[in-house]
Amino acid sequence: MMALLAVAACLPGCNTTTIPGWISGTTAYAVVEGVSLNQTGKTASDHLASIATGSDCSLIDYTKTGKYCRTAAEIAQEQAEKTRPYPGHCYRQRANVVCYDTPDRTATNEVDIYPVPR
Repeated sequence: MMALLAVAACLPGCNTTTIPGWISGTTAYAVVEGVSLNQTGKTASDHLASIATGSDCSLIDYTKTGKYCRTAAEIAQEQAEKTRPYPGHCYRQRANVVCYDTPDRTATNEVDIYPVPR
């Protein structure tokens, strides 16, 4: 990221003899996007979209989940599902919590062991 800032600071004072003629705007854009993706895991466009929407936007996440921008609540829900120690459906039974892979039709209420903050 520091190299990107150094290049950006140099550009206003540069003349055409310092920048090779074969570097086009498209090449410069691809370099900025690539460096940003390598350093932060998001492209520069992802960072701008995140700022504009107030959500977490990522092209990499889009390829995995199908959603380009996710709210903080959606991210918290996903993290809670990943870190939940008991998979499946959990119910209170005799002062304990019992978990099953499939829903229990005889149980009266399902327990959320780790509630997601909203």
